[in-house]
Amino acid sequence: MSENMAPYDDEGLGALARLDAHEPDPDRDARVRARCHAAMEERRRRELAPVRPVWRRGFEPAIVGVLCAVYLFEVLSRAIRLYRF
Repeated sequence: MSENMAPYDDEGLGALARLDAHEPDPDRDARVRARCHAAMEERRRRELAPVRPVWRRGFEPAIVGVLCAVYLFEVLSRAIRLYRF
């Protein structure tokens, strides 16, 4: 590298030294932290919520399927009686 392309020159370090260090606003920090804690608590509560058993997840679709089958059987039986096949 040439002299004027040094990776760490004094001007760059001087500019960095003049930069102000910014600290987060304590009130905002507290609000963000409270929101995060509330979100984590809500997630934990949802994960601990009771889950329906497997047999209950299939119970409603089974009832609907049986009712549809009964309806289809009734429609077909009436059509057969009507047209006397």
